[in-house]
Amino acid sequence: MRNFIQLLSGLIFFVFIGCSTSDQYSKEITKADQLISNVLNANHLPGISVTILKDGNMVYSKGFGYADIEKKTKIIPSKTRFRIGSFSKTLTTSALMKLVEENKINLDSSIYFYVPDYPKKRWDFTPRQIAGHLSGMRHYKGDEMMINKNFLNVEDALSIFKTDSLLHEPDTKFSYSTHAWTLLSAVIENASGEPFLDYMQANVFDLLDMNNTHAEEKDLMGVEKVSYYYLDSTKTANLAPEVNNSWKWAGGGFISTTEDVAKFLWGHSNYDYLTENSLTEMITPQKTKDGKSTNYGLGWGTRYDNNNNPLVGHTGGSVGGTTYAFRAPNSSAIVVMTTNLYLSSASFGDLANDLFELFE
Repeated sequence: MRNFIQLLSGLIFFVFIGCSTSDQYSKEITKADQLISNVLNANHLPGISVTILKDGNMVYSKGFGYADIEKKTKIIPSKTRFRIGSFSKTLTTSALMKLVEENKINLDSSIYFYVPDYPKKRWDFTPRQIAGHLSGMRHYKGDEMMINKNFLNVEDALSIFKTDSLLHEPDTKFSYSTHAWTLLSAVIENASGEPFLDYMQANVFDLLDMNNTHAEEKDLMGVEKVSYYYLDSTKTANLAPEVNNSWKWAGGGFISTTEDVAKFLWGHSNYDYLTENSLTEMITPQKTKDGKSTNYGLGWGTRYDNNNNPLVGHTGGSVGGTTYAFRAPNSSAIVVMTTNLYLSSASFGDLANDLFELFE
């Protein structure tokens, strides 16, 4: 495969941005183009999609580099799907809170109330603890991230970890766990009476007009998505190994576009989709038993920009995909970025903070 730096040299594809927006933010757009191009080349990224909203209006949405290097396929932020990794957790939280609002799930009830057949552990734990990474459930071990087996349903996927002990007493430590979210999807299934993916479609994606967001199911045909890459020792992009993410839909198995993800974040900046109480629950950081903040609520993390303004959202890392998606409550700015490069190789540097500073 040719060195992708040669392939990417000078290449920028973009989608239409309205004239009035271009006029208002012309200087910022020019600067953003330069910043993104620099990161693309400096960090050897095959492609990047970037969408930025301000007060709910799309002020920037462009694709840089390639969705597929060999085919020289351009990236279209409204259509080109990327693996969004752990941002799937943020999507899943919305389904969880819909059921909370319908009084079908109590965040502080025992997990065994919803999944009675799940093997008993030393300690009981709750949906709230799962969604805040305070349950004590483990994360990946060994090469689990490279699983390439198709699981037919959520119950089958539980087999990967269900016999493992909790790492510690719930609420005593923050221990990030994607497996925990597979158990949470079983909670959602049993509380709703619907298959997890069906519930997500009807109660999250359809309601928020996210037409290009869904599970990356086996043999997915006719879908405009990127090819997935990793960097070798010479910083050349090669196709990533094939994986099947059916074992972790809720925690890391969805694909989406930057425009859909931005739409999702904006849909959570007011009280039309979820109630004020639900939104507050999701973004308010939880605490461990000793009073330490985790900087993580229910599927939503908190970060801070260069000016110490809070940002709420999530990152995502997967085989052949890395995602950054946050909104700034103080300025109503949203920045979403995806690249089709393997988690351990991809870096956006300080690009996100630079973009927030430009458009805040």
